[in-house]
Amino acid sequence: MQQITRYYRYVNLLSLDVALGAIISAMFLTKVFEVDIRFQGLLCLGLTVWLIYTMDHLVDAKKLKGQASTQRHRFHQQNFEVILVMAILILLTIIPLLFFIYKSVLSMGIGLGGLVFVYFVVQRRLGFLKELLGAVLYCVGVMLPVIALSELSFNSLIEVPSVLFFNTALINLVLFSWFDRDKDKLDNHPSLVASVGDKASKGFLSFLFLLQIVLFVYAFDRGLNILVLMIFVAMYLVLLLIFIKSNWFALNDRYRLAGDAVFLFPLLYVIC
Repeated sequence: MQQITRYYRYVNLLSLDVALGAIISAMFLTKVFEVDIRFQGLLCLGLTVWLIYTMDHLVDAKKLKGQASTQRHRFHQQNFEVILVMAILILLTIIPLLFFIYKSVLSMGIGLGGLVFVYFVVQRRLGFLKELLGAVLYCVGVMLPVIALSELSFNSLIEVPSVLFFNTALINLVLFSWFDRDKDKLDNHPSLVASVGDKASKGFLSFLFLLQIVLFVYAFDRGLNILVLMIFVAMYLVLLLIFIKSNWFALNDRYRLAGDAVFLFPLLYVIC
């Protein structure tokens, strides 16, 4: 078991589980909204998400003058050249894939890519909005095939599944920020917690958890597919457990291993 955990930690440090989670989330949402997507599009999405996360970590690691406070940034500092070569190879893999995805998805993807670039450039000035805008960009990214290929109206696209997924992503990001509050201060990384303080951010997290319960009741009343609802509930319970048992999950960055893994849960609906 310890060996499996050790291997998975490397998967997490390299953000491979985040990329896989993005692919699974996209498959999940396209199935919920009954939209077909090509395999090339899913692969391109996963590789792009990995590239964005990795380049962000590499840039942060390069900016630090001393040893990073977080395990993730230390890992990228120590393996900077190898990971940079991997990133270049992934970029070269993405380019030919662009010719095989739907044009509407490509067009929107280029636009979203521009917004993501702007986000990373100005994120140090975003303060408490960093996690909120990050959740928006992540959700738009995984829902890009649905937005580009479906004939649904905007109101239909922001129905219960989308709102539940967005709030789950926001809880995840704010929760991570809350765990990293001391390390972010040492490394001068901006975050919601650094902007509003520990007490206010903990209160905001509590509000998001309560809001999700309200959304669950609303989703059940609206007749949301029971399996879809149960998957969101399972994701919620894991994140809530991380929050309640914060002392245990703070050890060895366990919160990241469990928090990133929740986005693998929708695979159950995909394969059913």
